[in-house]
Amino acid sequence: MTTGGQERPELEEVLDRAADPEAFEAWQRRAKATGWCRHPVRLTGAANRVDTATGEVIGHFASAGLPDGVLLKACGHRRATRCPTCSATYQADAYQLVAAGLRGGKGVPESIAAHPMVFVTLTAPSFGAVHACRHNDGTLTFPCHPGAGTCRHGRGRACHAVHEPADPLVGQPICGDCFDYIAAVLWNAHAGELWRRTTIAIGRSLARQAGIPRSHLRHHVRLAFTKVAEYQRRGSVHFHAVIRLDAPSGPAAVPPAPFDTALLSAAVAWAVPAVSVPGPDSPGAPRAFRWGAQLDIQTIGADGKPPKMVGGYLAKYATKSTDPDGILDRRLKAADLAGLDQRIGPHLAMMVRTAWDLGGRPELEHLRLRAWAHTLGFRGHWLTKSRAYSTTLTALRAARHQWNLQRDGDDLRDAAVTIGDWRYAGRGWTSDGDAWLAETAASHAADQRRTARQGTRTTTTGGATGDA
Repeated sequence: MTTGGQERPELEEVLDRAADPEAFEAWQRRAKATGWCRHPVRLTGAANRVDTATGEVIGHFASAGLPDGVLLKACGHRRATRCPTCSATYQADAYQLVAAGLRGGKGVPESIAAHPMVFVTLTAPSFGAVHACRHNDGTLTFPCHPGAGTCRHGRGRACHAVHEPADPLVGQPICGDCFDYIAAVLWNAHAGELWRRTTIAIGRSLARQAGIPRSHLRHHVRLAFTKVAEYQRRGSVHFHAVIRLDAPSGPAAVPPAPFDTALLSAAVAWAVPAVSVPGPDSPGAPRAFRWGAQLDIQTIGADGKPPKMVGGYLAKYATKSTDPDGILDRRLKAADLAGLDQRIGPHLAMMVRTAWDLGGRPELEHLRLRAWAHTLGFRGHWLTKSRAYSTTLTALRAARHQWNLQRDGDDLRDAAVTIGDWRYAGRGWTSDGDAWLAETAASHAADQRRTARQGTRTTTTGGATGDA
């Protein structure tokens, strides 16, 4: 039986939770503190806040006095397909991390905005022809793959259709038998090392163009960067990166001549096609891994892309999943491979199976490809940065924690530490009714944030028009 679109047991759980107004308000406070997380971690235990100067206990907190006797903690998952609220927080933190290195703030001097900076997109090479959405500035569209003839498997090489971006065919091989799945998976597995070598090659190129020995470069300039990894529709990762030049003393000073944006752009343009990573000694593996031919280098600042746009662009990709529906959001077991074609499509399923099969080869054991089959072989972190680029996610989270304590009126004296003993009691809401309440509240909070952002943009636009 359903009532108002809800099953009766779920409705009864909601009514039971709301039956005691005081207890319901206490539960709401704790659930809201998680950001209405979809899968909160439940903890039991207690903590004491101790003054380090006197040894006096100045505060005590225990889960026994909380609703259901548990402390709720946000799961902190970065993927939007797993937890929309926690991923929104992760995305906001990622934006602050990236933006601080572009315009200053969060401990980074605002003078950083005058440093040479470029926004770079690095792609994977071709592993076989795939259906593509081809357009020019979003206005002119072109056929997918014009041409004629057949491949060695007897399939046509051409596709004269004009694909829209949302077309499910985009990214799928024109001939699955021609597509080099082994090379595609192994390229993903070596993409992180390829990026590391690229940053080294950029430094060498800077020194060469400036006419100084490579060993002297650190006395003239330092390289700082941040990057995010994103999956293309064909299942290969590509990187979006901000690369910046600082003076030897750090972000506080602009690097000296001739280290400007033009020199940095030229260094990146030379380094990317020059760098390579040797392939493993395994049947079907490429002899070396290189970047694809598509390389985009754009300046950042007054004459290029706005820093705010770049920060939002990179933060958006930090929460994306391997597949659109989040089916590959966790590590897989052998039993999970059955039926993948129907769940994620034959192409991505073949990428997963290839990674699993390669993971069984002794010579590739060091790549741990079965552990990373759900990421199609990619083993790197989705958001990385150099030490000097900007602040850290840890610092941002610590600042938010302190702000929450101050908002709630907790004791913030410096000479105090918190000593706790907590035990894991489970994950997720304990009833469908609680899950429904949290999901509804999260949707309402998201609507409020969206309305507030739209109001801010409207006010800003109106103000700018009036001043003009």
